[in-house]
Amino acid sequence: MRKFIQILILVFLTGCGIFALREADEPEKPPLWNNFYTTWELALKNLEYGYEDERNLTKFGEMLTSDFRFYFAPQDVNDYNISGIWTRDNERDMLYNLHSVADSVLLELVTIPEQNDDVQSTPIKLYRRYVLTIKKDLTVRTYVGRMELQMRQENGFWRIVKWYDYREATPFTWGKMKYDYSV
Repeated sequence: MRKFIQILILVFLTGCGIFALREADEPEKPPLWNNFYTTWELALKNLEYGYEDERNLTKFGEMLTSDFRFYFAPQDVNDYNISGIWTRDNERDMLYNLHSVADSVLLELVTIPEQNDDVQSTPIKLYRRYVLTIKKDLTVRTYVGRMELQMRQENGFWRIVKWYDYREATPFTWGKMKYDYSV
């Protein structure tokens, strides 16, 4: 009887496919990121990648200089009673918090035709209109405005030194988003 049970168990184990070979899972697609952002264009693209994919949060933090400052639109400072200046640590903490609750983040940076970039100065000054869309549960919130980004090269890589936010027609600016997701 004991041999019969052992044979029955062996037949069961071989019949259920526990020892069968299976196809390997596809590797996860790595996040988009320019590892060698030796031009300001690549660094600017990394700003988008840093906001859109939480796997880039650590890399994005490295793009900010140690003396990085974000300056809120004056209207945001008044409307939300927030400090007018934001540091690198504030930026990183806010991004971690944002990605812990958001389903997706989409960032679009568009050149402003009537406002030319100043790439001859140090630091360089880039002017962009932004549309930042955050989906959370069934809610979609869009933040719109203009920004001035100042960047300089450090050890061959372009890093963000200063970032100014300017409000357009809507009160939903990048600064408002930072305020909403600040820690």
